[in-house]
Amino acid sequence: MKKSTLLLWVLGLLAFSGCGSVQGLMIYEKDASLNTITQVKALPTMNTVGFEWQKIEDSRVRGVNIYRGVPQNKEQGFKQIGSVNNRYATHFVDTQVSPDTEYVYTFTTFSLGKESEHGKVLHVKTRPTFNAVSFVQAYKVASDAVKVLWRPHTDPRINAYIIQRAVDGGEWQYVSLAKGQLMAEYIDIFVRNNHTYQYRIIAKSYDGIEARTSQITSISL
Repeated sequence: MKKSTLLLWVLGLLAFSGCGSVQGLMIYEKDASLNTITQVKALPTMNTVGFEWQKIEDSRVRGVNIYRGVPQNKEQGFKQIGSVNNRYATHFVDTQVSPDTEYVYTFTTFSLGKESEHGKVLHVKTRPTFNAVSFVQAYKVASDAVKVLWRPHTDPRINAYIIQRAVDGGEWQYVSLAKGQLMAEYIDIFVRNNHTYQYRIIAKSYDGIEARTSQITSISL
């Protein structure tokens, strides 16, 4: 029994990578005697949530497991999203979150093949994403060309713009990526007469966060 427990522990150590990601998950036995983390501070941004807790004094503890859920989906429950394999560590960052979204977290401590009870549930909401580009307008510049102009985003973290197009009220399709915060136009040469074209712009930050979608501009040829 002791050998099998130790084997599980070794396999778990090999499966975990770093402090913020999980490549494999162990199956633990519950141990109510292990200290439970109850006081956790959360610092949310648009696409990350940072956590901090007090150093664990229990020498039996080997690390901390992090669980996440979505409040609106109670049937889904909590899923383990990370593990910190050092009881002296006091921080964890969840990088797999979306802007303006509410999540719930709970933490456990673990020892050799054993895990504490879940701690207090922590509710966290990430920050809203960037505002939309404030102005977009399409112009006919030739019989087979449409120029789309927009006002550059004012946030310096923006460095690109996604241009999407819909034809005759159809589905939105990606057509191009304009790079640079000050870039403000796109020339569409794939247009034909007797069709209506709609365009919208989505600003994008250096770290891949997409802003709110702009208003739609429409033109008929």
